[in-house]
Amino acid sequence: MILLTGATGFIGGHVLKVLSGKNLQIRCLSRKSVRSENPNVSYVTGDVLDYESLIRVTEGVDTIYYFIHMMGKQKEQKKFDVLDRIAVTNMVRACEANGGKRIIHLTGMSNPQEKLSHHLASRREVENIIRNSGINYTIFRASVIVGRGGGAFEILDTAVRKFPIIPVFSWEKTKVQPIYIGDVIRYLVECLDKKETINRCFDIGCSEVLTYRELMQQYAKELGLRRVFIQIPGSWHKVSALVLGRLAPVNPDVVHWLIESLQNTMVCEPNDLRKIFGFEPISFRESIRRINEAGQ
Repeated sequence: MILLTGATGFIGGHVLKVLSGKNLQIRCLSRKSVRSENPNVSYVTGDVLDYESLIRVTEGVDTIYYFIHMMGKQKEQKKFDVLDRIAVTNMVRACEANGGKRIIHLTGMSNPQEKLSHHLASRREVENIIRNSGINYTIFRASVIVGRGGGAFEILDTAVRKFPIIPVFSWEKTKVQPIYIGDVIRYLVECLDKKETINRCFDIGCSEVLTYRELMQQYAKELGLRRVFIQIPGSWHKVSALVLGRLAPVNPDVVHWLIESLQNTMVCEPNDLRKIFGFEPISFRESIRRINEAGQ
């Protein structure tokens, strides 16, 4: 039995779509009662902040997909850090109590040599709690996930489409390694049957390392848009978050925390993913083409 958290979210929704096509029993954690037409998929009510509900939810579960991350209101940064900690600790304790064998987790990529944003620091703490739990795990770390519905991608899309003149701030030279949503889901699903991934962490991204400025330039080019980029000293974090929070189809508080993370480098450490999975993530340009072709 597989337990899927965040089944209605960006990543969880894609994972559920793929898993539901396989002959697997999937239990989705939900705060509200939901009916499923797929006999292999069931929904159970529960809350990661309620330990007793997780005891019931994790009963008979072997593998847990943990896609929970909370980014609360801007004035409650300490609160969402605390909630993240409580949620993952509850899940780990429930898995221990019911004999859960493995946790599969997707988190944000980060450079341990840098001071991390609140968002990335909280994600790193969640990762460490899972790694130190004594339960088998597989953890993937990503930077910008290219796909409709992803917060970072929607902010990028909004900035490039809405502004003929794009101001770039102190984060313009920050390096990232984007990855197509289809490749992310492939890693998450195929690792189920790959023992080589147990108790390991992997940075995932395409072969290209781009700065945020290059990311926007390439995206504009693929969309056929002419854009002028103007360098402005400073980070202008709050102003950028305020403007994009009103324009992008993303929760304004999430926009705030994601923009704060633009200062952090997200480049993959070497790994043997190609040997294990047998494929190479597609390029950033190809990612955009696939999204456009799909009309997404």
